[in-house]
Amino acid sequence: MSQAFLFAGLVGLVVLMYLRLASVLPVGQVSQQASLAVEPPFLYRFLLSWSLGQVLPQAWLDTVALRTVVTTVSVAACLAMFPSFAARVLRAAPIGFSRARLWTSLAVVLIAHYGIPRPYCFWYIYDVPAIAFYMLAFMAMTRHEGRVSWWCVPSMALLSLNRETVVVAALHAGAWHLCKQFVDHVQLPWRMRVLMCFRPVAFPLVAAVGALFLVRLALVQGMGHGVTSVAALHDGEQLRFVAGFARMLSKPDHALALLLIGAGALVWLPLCWRRLPKTVQVLMLASLPALTMFLAAGNVVELRMYGELVPLFGIAWYSVTREFFQRQI
Repeated sequence: MSQAFLFAGLVGLVVLMYLRLASVLPVGQVSQQASLAVEPPFLYRFLLSWSLGQVLPQAWLDTVALRTVVTTVSVAACLAMFPSFAARVLRAAPIGFSRARLWTSLAVVLIAHYGIPRPYCFWYIYDVPAIAFYMLAFMAMTRHEGRVSWWCVPSMALLSLNRETVVVAALHAGAWHLCKQFVDHVQLPWRMRVLMCFRPVAFPLVAAVGALFLVRLALVQGMGHGVTSVAALHDGEQLRFVAGFARMLSKPDHALALLLIGAGALVWLPLCWRRLPKTVQVLMLASLPALTMFLAAGNVVELRMYGELVPLFGIAWYSVTREFFQRQI
């Protein structure tokens, strides 16, 4: 019963802070997204908004009630899946984890990313659900050790209609399988271990990533937009990441926002890196291509764009705090 109260309390806290502090831009209006009346790249993230537009009256789509329900269900789904996700990442039995501390760790990172006032604190219907979809995709692609089911290819293509950054799940799944292969066959040459992993794992994962890009290309062409509409690399005359860092250096609130990534990961992650589980380290390193993409195409301090990295930060935070609690005991 106490765990149920904690779960409900954490969901309520995250939802309350997020909805009270986040603004809704015109491009974030569900009715506009459902009718495909927004500009790229928001136009291509229509999975939830379009689906709701098919079953709900137009007048309901932009209400506080709908935002509350969608956010509550999404946060609850994230917390509910997180213990199983953590167990899969760490290759351990779920019973060996403190569910209360896992939920709290994820809630801390969620609040840092979505619930603390800062620039670019906006509500979009697809942001928090993208975290749940990422965990779902990762667990599907790591369900069997040493192979990936081909049905993950259409699943990834479908989930990309919510947010294209679900590609992070494929990067993490590939790193997870490769790490397992290296551990189980440590006596073999590294090239042999890579080849053993390639056919049953890499082919489906490459196909899944390819399907994601093909779906996005089809949308771009079908809706009459250019390929450059997928992501803008420039902010005025400057590159986006250059402009973002310039604002960060000149405005304290932007600099503070950068420190909120992963609930202060820029500080604690380097200090605790060697004490993190090996799989977490590998998945963190596998995140670098996605992180590079985020920095090139997004605002550096807009933490919502790092959503798919939130669960991994949550596991790292849990690992760090667990060591602290064990020392206190």
